[in-house]
Amino acid sequence: TPQQSTPQQSTPQQSTPQQSTPQQSTSPESTPSITAPALDPTPQSVPVFITDFELSVSPAATAATQSAASPSSTSARNPPTTSRPLQTTPIIPAQPAPRQPASVRNETDPPNIQARRMIDFFNLTLLQALQQNHFNANRVPTPTSTQNLGVLISGIFAEADPQNRVRRGLLGSTAPGSKFLLYVGVFNLSRPKQPLYELAPVQNQDPRYGPVITLNNYIPLTKFEVDKNPTEEDVRKICAEIAANLVAPLSANPAAFSK
Repeated sequence: TPQQSTPQQSTPQQSTPQQSTPQQSTSPESTPSITAPALDPTPQSVPVFITDFELSVSPAATAATQSAASPSSTSARNPPTTSRPLQTTPIIPAQPAPRQPASVRNETDPPNIQARRMIDFFNLTLLQALQQNHFNANRVPTPTSTQNLGVLISGIFAEADPQNRVRRGLLGSTAPGSKFLLYVGVFNLSRPKQPLYELAPVQNQDPRYGPVITLNNYIPLTKFEVDKNPTEEDVRKICAEIAANLVAPLSANPAAFSK
């Protein structure tokens, strides 16, 4: 008996679709940028500006210098020379005097030249002291409106009168004191402008002194005693102290001087 073959039904296989995993692009445009954290400002990163310290000249000293320079007074001081007999005895050279410390100004110069010399030497020495402490320091005659970031250092030479009132110092005056009072102020240029001092509302004229002033006690202010004809070493010591004193306020909050 012939066997009948039963046809086998083939079960269709269902194909499972494969989900493709998207590949992340590594192109430079799609790579997120990493921003480095901002570094905290340091005291030496704050710009420092120095203005000329104020030093006035006595009008009486200026008038006396101009009078002494007139032709009539010059001829009176220098009469015609007469011939003298030759000296035959040997001249014994004098022993050299001990070397004195170099003074900042020459007292034989006109008072305005002496004052300018003293102002320049102080400011240039202070600039050098700040730069030696790695400050970004510059000298400016007067601050401008564009300088609104950083520190401003200014100063005034003053003197106390017999009533112990602070007055502007006068170089070449007949005031009895042998020293000036140098007041140095530190200003934050990012804050509203403030004066170092103001003229007092009540003035008592005294030709030995300048006008009475009132100092600004709301800013960091330092007082130094300065000889009226200081040595160069005296100035270097004062300027080194000014530079050292600047580190403390800037270290406390250097960002406050750049906002």
